[in-house]
Amino acid sequence: MNKKRILIPITVMVLIFSGCATLKEKMPLDVDQTAQAFFDDLQRSDNQGAYGLFAKGLSQRVSFDQFDEFMQTIRGQWGRIETDDTALLPFHRRIGEQDFIPLGVPPEKIKRYVFDVKFENAEMNFDLTLAPEGDSYKIVWLSIWGSSIYMTPQVQEKIEQLFSKPDDTVQSDKT
Repeated sequence: MNKKRILIPITVMVLIFSGCATLKEKMPLDVDQTAQAFFDDLQRSDNQGAYGLFAKGLSQRVSFDQFDEFMQTIRGQWGRIETDDTALLPFHRRIGEQDFIPLGVPPEKIKRYVFDVKFENAEMNFDLTLAPEGDSYKIVWLSIWGSSIYMTPQVQEKIEQLFSKPDDTVQSDKT
């Protein structure tokens, strides 16, 4: 009889804690969690998970295949991510990102994080700009900057492919 009295409360506590953990996993990420989750996913080589944090406009502009190729190139050139440190900066527009900021979002709702990312063979800075989308924050802009030593032609080419505007001109054959 004593065993039942102990077993029932323990079972109830386990169910409550597992239910809380499940609910926490399904709750939307706040802005800080979203920014950190991006690099956590990249550190685990979960490019799909990191890409899933992109806002609608950015994901329409950059396909998963482009992003995946870009991350593979970075890993090939710089190695795996070892650490990332972050600082929240006040929002100020950067060249190119205006096309990705959702209309009607006030500047105080837009957050920018700068991550100092240490790879096995490089140290670069990543800017993430996040804005509210639905009930969570999503990445609306991503930029990479740092020493030109690490910006090899392969990395520069992938960055240009990732963020260049698609060519709207149609070439015709002239005979």
